[in-house]
Amino acid sequence: MNHELNESEVENILRGLAPAEVSPALNQRVAEELRLDIDWLEQSNTPRKPMRWLTPLAYTALGAAAAIALMSYVSFIGTTPRSGSGVAGTGQILPVSTIREWDKVEDEGIHYTSDKVPEQHVKLRSTERHVFIDPRDGAQVIVEYPRVDSLVLPVNFQ
Repeated sequence: MNHELNESEVENILRGLAPAEVSPALNQRVAEELRLDIDWLEQSNTPRKPMRWLTPLAYTALGAAAAIALMSYVSFIGTTPRSGSGVAGTGQILPVSTIREWDKVEDEGIHYTSDKVPEQHVKLRSTERHVFIDPRDGAQVIVEYPRVDSLVLPVNFQ
C-alpha cells in the first residue's frame, strides 16, 4: 500500500511532536561548565589581572576578517556572467564553490577489444555540489546532482 502524505498532514504530525526532556546528567554538566566560565571571568576581571582573553579574541577576529576578505576576492576571480545561461547569467547570484565528492568506485573488470587489447573498465559515481550566493540578501542556492563517469584504462601485463 502506497500512502503519501501531503504537506499539511506532515505539518500536523510535526506540530504534535514534543522535544525530549533534558537528562539530569546533561543539565548538571552544563551548569558545571557555566560555573567554571563565570569563575574564570570573575578571576580575569579583577583589577590585578588584565583581561587575558581580549588579545586572543582580537587575533581570532583579525584572522576571520582576513579569511573572509580572501575568500571574497578569490570567488570573484574568473566569474564572468555567461550570456544565455539561466540564473547565473543575470548577474544576480554569484558562484561561491564547487565540490565533488566521490561516492563509489566500481571495478568492472578487464575487457578485451576486437583487436584482443586488454582494457580496465572503471565506473566512478560522485555527487557534484555547486553553491551560489545572492549578494542582495545573502541567500544561498545549493545545486546538487549525481554524476557517473566511465573510464577505460590501458592494461599492461608486464
